[in-house]
Amino acid sequence: MFGENKKYKKMIENSFGRNPLEGLAYYNASKRMDKVKRYHNAVMEDTTEDNNWIVDEVTWNDLEMDEVFLRVNHTNSFVGEQKLYHKMHVLEGASENLLKRDSINRIEYLEQNPSFRNEIEMRLRSIGKLDEGYYLSEFLMNTSLWKIGNTVVYHLLQILLVSFFVLGVAFDNVLLLLGALMVGIVNLGIYLACKQKYEVFFTSLIELKKIYDFARWLDKKDIERNLINESDSMAVQRLGKLTWVVSGMNGRRQSAMMGDVLAIFREYLWGILLIDVAMFNHIMRIISNKQSEVMAILEFVGDIDADIAVLSYRKSVTLWCEPLYISDGIYAKEVAHPLLNNPVTNDFSLNDRAIITGSNASGKSTFMKSVAINCILGQSINTCFAAEFKMKPLIVVTCMALRDDILSGESYYYREAKCLKRMLDLIVKEKNVLVVVDEILKGTNTAERIAASKAILEYIAGTDCMTLVATHDNELTETDKYHNYHFRNEIKNEDIIFDYLLHEGKSTQSNAIALLSHLGYPEVIVKAAKRNLQS
Repeated sequence: MFGENKKYKKMIENSFGRNPLEGLAYYNASKRMDKVKRYHNAVMEDTTEDNNWIVDEVTWNDLEMDEVFLRVNHTNSFVGEQKLYHKMHVLEGASENLLKRDSINRIEYLEQNPSFRNEIEMRLRSIGKLDEGYYLSEFLMNTSLWKIGNTVVYHLLQILLVSFFVLGVAFDNVLLLLGALMVGIVNLGIYLACKQKYEVFFTSLIELKKIYDFARWLDKKDIERNLINESDSMAVQRLGKLTWVVSGMNGRRQSAMMGDVLAIFREYLWGILLIDVAMFNHIMRIISNKQSEVMAILEFVGDIDADIAVLSYRKSVTLWCEPLYISDGIYAKEVAHPLLNNPVTNDFSLNDRAIITGSNASGKSTFMKSVAINCILGQSINTCFAAEFKMKPLIVVTCMALRDDILSGESYYYREAKCLKRMLDLIVKEKNVLVVVDEILKGTNTAERIAASKAILEYIAGTDCMTLVATHDNELTETDKYHNYHFRNEIKNEDIIFDYLLHEGKSTQSNAIALLSHLGYPEVIVKAAKRNLQS
């Protein structure tokens, strides 16, 4: 056991501050993303609050935020993994937000106490990432749906069984004993029918017990309350009875699974007496009555694991900063995309609206994604991939990476028009919005695209939102309501060279035909394209 602990401790020390995508398969969440998302989806369905300050799915997918999440995801438990995924969707805005302040304080403390952090990671690893755990949050949020049968009926059957048996023995009455036997058979049938159902749920309760054990350990260990606050500590203390019941059931369950004859006999005896079925419903009732405490423990443990992941991410990169919140605009120094290993960085400021032009593959989309992603990471995990990043709190909404939907029959243009409409609806309701659009209305013909795009950009300019638009249509740059920026390329010896640096003003370059030549297209096609361009 000591050797195993030493091995895991070394593994934890070595993996901290490393890219989790290059580490052990234990950290590779790409194959279980559907499970990771379940907590976030359940929270979004359960909440009645305005979700405008949540990164919506279109924006999340446009910015490839699953990949960004995986890059940050140095978590040791399923609950930490799910909480980090949800946390990265929530734009908490200004740093005076209480939840965010708690997270900042925890990260600072964890950074200053590496030995304690390693011990915490060891404990979190004991929770682990078993498949059953990813369903726990939904299970706990809807306990009334998982109760097995009618508790009153079960209690009546228990009373009948005991009464028939005791009276049958006392009066030596065969009919009463036969009645006890019949009730016992009915009870056994109910137990066997229920067993398969509650075994699935009970496995999730074992995961809850692991989470509680960690929280109780930390509550005793963290006597100065650097990591666990008073309300979470009280929640731990109030849930002692619940975990005691779960532990008792689990002990008998484990013994039976190991083939202990006495344990197997006891399991079926308790089944005939409907004790396990009644006890499971009792556990559900406790959870229902103390749901706020249960969810508080779940979220607290998830937050600890997520905060360690954020700290590890910061240690794994050479360029990062905490955002500074200001009253207006975005100001970035050496900003870059967080998924690039050796990025070209850019300085950038945006007070209102900007149009970015440039040839194909010059860096327009990547740059806009860099700004949008850093606005999200700054407000969600207080970490930006830049030397300096100042911003006012902003809702980030994009329209960048759409495609035809074959199943629904929606064309690219139809989906793009819907995507843009959701933006227009949002900027009417909210002032603090960053709108990011890549190649506006490219799903239709040139004349109508330019006419409609001008109208949309004019409409956006009449609102208070901040806007980043990339386009190949120079006609859209003929406005004084948008600042112009561009990316450049240079052709040397039939090779295309990009500097990926942002320049002020409009682009005067085009490289579509040059790219065909660069990619080795037949010379006859390249020459014909050049003739067609000149005609």
